[in-house]
Amino acid sequence: ISTFTIADKTYSIRLTAHAQQRLQQRQIDLYQVIGSILSLGEKIITKYSGSNRDIFIMDKANNFSIVCNIENYTIMIVTVIDNADCWVKSGTIAVRLK
Repeated sequence: ISTFTIADKTYSIRLTAHAQQRLQQRQIDLYQVIGSILSLGEKIITKYSGSNRDIFIMDKANNFSIVCNIENYTIMIVTVIDNADCWVKSGTIAVRLK
């Protein structure tokens, strides 16, 4: 869907079919989702790149959450949830946007 570069490494943002379906069903704006991912910032994105763990991003301002992971400079959006106050399963990295 989108690409950006951090420290000479080009990252791409992609969607699973499930995430695409959830975006449509829940009428969540894809550009807001991308903005929320980018707002993690360079430090967090590089820190968790290749961690082999899901990242749960809670965006209170837009009232949605994103589950994604970062492998080989690809940020894969697994699903989106139309709520910012969600239970996060054990082993998942939880990030609450300010």
